[in-house]
Amino acid sequence: MSSGQADGLSSIPSATGGIARLACARLCEFGKDAGAILAQVGATPEQAYDDSRRLEVPKQIKILDRAAEELGDELLGFHLGLNFDLREIGLVYHVIASSERLADALRNAERYSGIMNEGVRLHFRQDDHTAAIALDYVNVDRHSDRHQIEFWLVTLMRICRQVTDGRLAPRHLRVRHSRDATPAEFKTFFGTDVEFGAGADEVVLPARIARCRLSGVTII
Repeated sequence: MSSGQADGLSSIPSATGGIARLACARLCEFGKDAGAILAQVGATPEQAYDDSRRLEVPKQIKILDRAAEELGDELLGFHLGLNFDLREIGLVYHVIASSERLADALRNAERYSGIMNEGVRLHFRQDDHTAAIALDYVNVDRHSDRHQIEFWLVTLMRICRQVTDGRLAPRHLRVRHSRDATPAEFKTFFGTDVEFGAGADEVVLPARIARCRLSGVTII
């Protein structure tokens, strides 16, 4: 099945629900009723708060949408990705941190990305000039999502910067969904303009960055 398309014959992809838990925590922080939003999308408190339970990816996307509306935060996914403890991504964190070079780390992340979220698959490619990290949706309608993908793009950049101990900026950053303009916060964080309404969700780095040895610093 091609990415970004729904397949009625396939089971609904699930995720660990970590992003939904962050959204619920943000709602509670601002005195909002997270339980009401969970009920609206057909999710149970156990699915949203118990990290041993999987959450259907479409429900996670809806939780983020409803939370963004309730909080009046058009950049909720971006904001959620900025400050959470990166160690919460679990196994993917460990395989990245144990790699020798950034390219190795990203190939390992590609191998294990489905564990975190069955609806989003990471793909890494490299040539003499660039290294690209692409995110493809599997059995999930890509056009239904904005906040989850922006969360993952922020998270990828944070990981790359932590393990290389550098303030690296992508050569290009492309996102499938549209925005009227690149928000100032995006420019500040990513260090480049974002091409919205593009044909892919991907971060493109100079190839020399991918060849960097990992710094060995702790990801926090």
